[in-house]
Amino acid sequence: MSGLDQIEVAVESPESPEMVRSILAEIGSRIEHYLHDGTRGEIDLQGLPLSAADRQHLQQMLGVGEVTITIDVMGRSEIRETSFPGVWWVTHRDGEERAVAQLIEIDEIPRMVAADRPEMEQSAARLKGNNQQKR
Repeated sequence: MSGLDQIEVAVESPESPEMVRSILAEIGSRIEHYLHDGTRGEIDLQGLPLSAADRQHLQQMLGVGEVTITIDVMGRSEIRETSFPGVWWVTHRDGEERAVAQLIEIDEIPRMVAADRPEMEQSAARLKGNNQQKR
């Protein structure tokens, strides 16, 4: 034996917390923009070179808030508030439960949840019609 097997080896993880710090800084910047001029923000996590460990670290750093919304339309979408109000972790899944999109949304209410104005107008017309029929 050469003694090489007695050398302690530490395996460095290729995942860098720098990516997570960068995303957190971007989220902070987008919150400031939203507060200043109402510009909504969105970060596409699928488009970033995040490892599973980076993604998990980011989830831990953002924490979990009080609201979780699940929507079932052509697959399940889960919208979770993080521990930072106005910062939402959004995951869209296909019919086989594979994540097809993962986003961080900066907004008071996630876009997918907000009512569509034309649909609200249709609701008002339908309700008005129901009231007139009962008279």
